[in-house]
Amino acid sequence: MTTTTTTWTMESLRARLDARVAVARARLHGATVGHAGWQGKTWRALAWIAYRDWMFTRAFALWAAKHYLAVILGAVIAVSWWGLLTLAEVPGDRITGPVLALLVFWSPGLAVGLFAAVAPATYKRRRHARAIARNWPAVAEACNLSTRRPDGAVVISRLRHVHHRPGAVVLRIETFSGQTPESLHRAAPAVASAYRAHGFEVMPVKPGVLDLALFTTYRIAPITATLPVPEGANPDALPVGVTRTGHVAELVVRGRHTLVVGATGAGKGSVLWSVVGGLAPAVHEGTVRLWGLDLKGGVELEMGRALFGQVAYDSETAVRVLQELLAVIDQRKAAMRGVSRLHVPTPAEPLHLLVIDELADLMAYAEFEVRREADRLMSKILTQGRALGVVVMSCVQNPRQEAVGQRNLYSQKVALRLDSDVEADMVLGPAALQAPAHEISRSDPGTGYLVREDGAPVMVRFAYWPDDLIRQTATRYAAPATHAAPAPRDGMDAANAWAAAGGRLSVVDNLDKPTNELDGTDEKPARVRKRSPRKPRAPRSTTSTASTSTDSTGEGAPS
Repeated sequence: MTTTTTTWTMESLRARLDARVAVARARLHGATVGHAGWQGKTWRALAWIAYRDWMFTRAFALWAAKHYLAVILGAVIAVSWWGLLTLAEVPGDRITGPVLALLVFWSPGLAVGLFAAVAPATYKRRRHARAIARNWPAVAEACNLSTRRPDGAVVISRLRHVHHRPGAVVLRIETFSGQTPESLHRAAPAVASAYRAHGFEVMPVKPGVLDLALFTTYRIAPITATLPVPEGANPDALPVGVTRTGHVAELVVRGRHTLVVGATGAGKGSVLWSVVGGLAPAVHEGTVRLWGLDLKGGVELEMGRALFGQVAYDSETAVRVLQELLAVIDQRKAAMRGVSRLHVPTPAEPLHLLVIDELADLMAYAEFEVRREADRLMSKILTQGRALGVVVMSCVQNPRQEAVGQRNLYSQKVALRLDSDVEADMVLGPAALQAPAHEISRSDPGTGYLVREDGAPVMVRFAYWPDDLIRQTATRYAAPATHAAPAPRDGMDAANAWAAAGGRLSVVDNLDKPTNELDGTDEKPARVRKRSPRKPRAPRSTTSTASTSTDSTGEGAPS
């Protein structure tokens, strides 16, 4: 109890001290470089000069400490030269010679200091790269990236070079004879820990050569989405957020099924609307058609209802939507047979994207007959739809087998914050070692690891979509009337119909239409058979033989 109290007291004192330091820095900044007008400009100029002077002095001092013999020898020669000229009373200049002697011996250090003053960021990066390369032999041997030859020589993985990119230091490592790239993958966490990195990422370059990115930042700054533009609605490279290196994160939608898994509050809505909202201009043009299953009663998808062709907010209606989507697949099979092996979206034949929010409510928590039919339909859609232009994006909280039994059919996965390393391994498989989703902070919603088909995980912060932006996007880029989102009323387009309905529409617009209306048949959709309640069992009749038993002598005895 005393230890806990002491720890809490120290953390409280540290927090208060950090708060006071932050306030003092803010006040100093406002009174100097942050001041408006000529005073602020003067302070900024003085700060620029002082920083460059400091970098010059620091760089020269570090060089002098490393090459102290040259520094001492140059100083001795310069002083001796000046002393001899002074004692001998030689007429003429007595300063130029000693200064030239100092310049000869100290010129490398002066050049390093000048370089640090002119380009301080580049100087720091190069110095850091040299430090990593200098420590690499010891780190490689400690992390099992070495072997001992029969003659006693120690061979380590070769560090080709070190370069920096925003937010990361990249080590290009080459395997030695007898070493496999898998050994580098296994040693990556240990190397990242040895260099005190906040994370790592392994990227193959060519056979036997890999890039190990060591991240220098732990968090990705949050970003808020803006109204999408038609130029960015590319289903082959859809911008959805930023990576830890500061680059734009792109998600491939066409030809890939996506599974999004995250605990409560992990930010699945950011992933969902980054995809749906980013594709909104393509939806408006007709090259993408959205289907939605929101098993939370429409709380999520109703906000942008005008973007979707058909939606379902309960499990039984969701099965009907799946049946209609499977009919699209059957039609595409007949149309593409012998013509093409990969669908190209057009307004006449759009890319169909099925968005499912909370997959477990349909696959694990619904009635048995509904679960069985949904499992059958989802299996067909996931196995047959990719090449035919029908893809699925499913969001779920529970990644266990009963909830996501078909997770191996999803070609790319997004792992947001998870509750344990067991769940991370369930979702990501072998990539879980490089993508510790269970270590993501609760204060970073929308942050997760994107694992594409090649298995390389990338840490991404998906953009946050406010409710007003979703409504604005749905009104601006509403789906065309041919997508039935919503059913046009008196010639009104989808946006006006959605606005006239007050933003709340029926779940499925045309439930009574035949399932196979796309291929021209009049066959009614198959209804999910509901299990009728079992009748109560009649009580057993009491008989004389049941109330008595006969012993071996034939006499009755009470049972």
